[in-house]
Amino acid sequence: MDLSITLGVEIGIAVLLALALFWAKPEYGLFFYGLALGFPDIALPLGTAINLRLDDGLIVFFLLRSLLWSPASLTQGQRSIFKWQACLAAVCILSALVGFARHTPPAGYETIKMIGCVAILIALPRLLLLQRRLRFLAAGLMCGGVALMFQIGQRLGSNPKNFLGGFQQVKSAASFITWNPNTIGQASMLLVFAAGLGWITFRRSRINSGLWFCSATTFSLIPALIFSRGAGLSIATGYVFFLCLARRWKPALVFLVIGVSIFGYVRARDSELVDSATQVDVTTGEGFSHRFDRWDMAIEAIKSDPYLGHGFGQEWIYLRDIGSEGRAHNAYMTVWIEMGFGGLALLLAAIYQFVSRAVSLYRDSEFQMYGALLLAWSVAVCMDSFGSVTLYWEKLPTITLSIGIALIGICERNRVWAGARNASAAPYGALPEHSRI
Repeated sequence: MDLSITLGVEIGIAVLLALALFWAKPEYGLFFYGLALGFPDIALPLGTAINLRLDDGLIVFFLLRSLLWSPASLTQGQRSIFKWQACLAAVCILSALVGFARHTPPAGYETIKMIGCVAILIALPRLLLLQRRLRFLAAGLMCGGVALMFQIGQRLGSNPKNFLGGFQQVKSAASFITWNPNTIGQASMLLVFAAGLGWITFRRSRINSGLWFCSATTFSLIPALIFSRGAGLSIATGYVFFLCLARRWKPALVFLVIGVSIFGYVRARDSELVDSATQVDVTTGEGFSHRFDRWDMAIEAIKSDPYLGHGFGQEWIYLRDIGSEGRAHNAYMTVWIEMGFGGLALLLAAIYQFVSRAVSLYRDSEFQMYGALLLAWSVAVCMDSFGSVTLYWEKLPTITLSIGIALIGICERNRVWAGARNASAAPYGALPEHSRI
């Protein structure tokens, strides 16, 4: 028998055995899923800008399992979030169908990306039903994050000349074939969120707390070190906000000291490079990577059809036709351009539902840390969306959103079970004590 055929059969058997293990023990599949996210260039090209990665294949597997294996029913909070997310997805799909009917279809990349995000939203919250599974996913993401940092370091260290051109060259050098600097910033946001999740869900001890704090701090500095300024500022703001909500004043001070120290060290090594990245002018837009010019063109696109929009996936097509140098790089403007004011209202309603559930958890002393983590991520992702399309059908933010929805479901189920236990114990607690004879 041909050696290649034998090898193919052995690989196929190994894959089937792994899938059987992941079906029976999904926590191991979740660990491998988190690990696979740390290797973005291991992908199978399927067309222009479309790549199939290991984590994409696992999401299809998780989706199939969640549909065939009846999970626990959704909680009230999860249903309210899903309702608005489903409305936004339905409007986008309907708009795409109208575009196909009018022979102006959306780009294949946008369509596939939206379908993938919808699959993630369906699969992950229905699979992450237990804290044990959350722990495995957080551990896998930490391993994937370490691998990602090594790859970024190798890319920057392989060609030191990249540092001579300016911070834009550093960003380009750190990018992957399938990930740009904005995507690396989104990955860092996911990793910091996962570190916070591990801090909360794993056993509390000084060693564990210190380990998760160091992990979160390290991952939060990735965007700053590759001069992805918007993502770095958003993550730092969300991180400090979480520590303040959790009343962890000393770690917040330590994080700020570390950030300032690293900034001072890098500036001492190459002041020209750092000054070029930090020199901005809010009045003229200088130093914002031409964001102001693109936003002016995006406003013109919005004014031309503010209510219905130009159709799903039509942002770049329309902006290119009116002379823009690039996309709006603003999630709210992108939604408004494509889906009109109604689509923007649906997006804001979905955000509001998520934030309201996070506030509800934060007000409960038993789940206060979970609520603080979800609120901090909400602040970071909403802030980052002003300079990128983070909130609008992007895979890595959708993964974080799905984990947050699953976390809301776990907390709400625990709250119901705790209430039921207290209710059943109340009659016994009210019985009169018998006097001794």
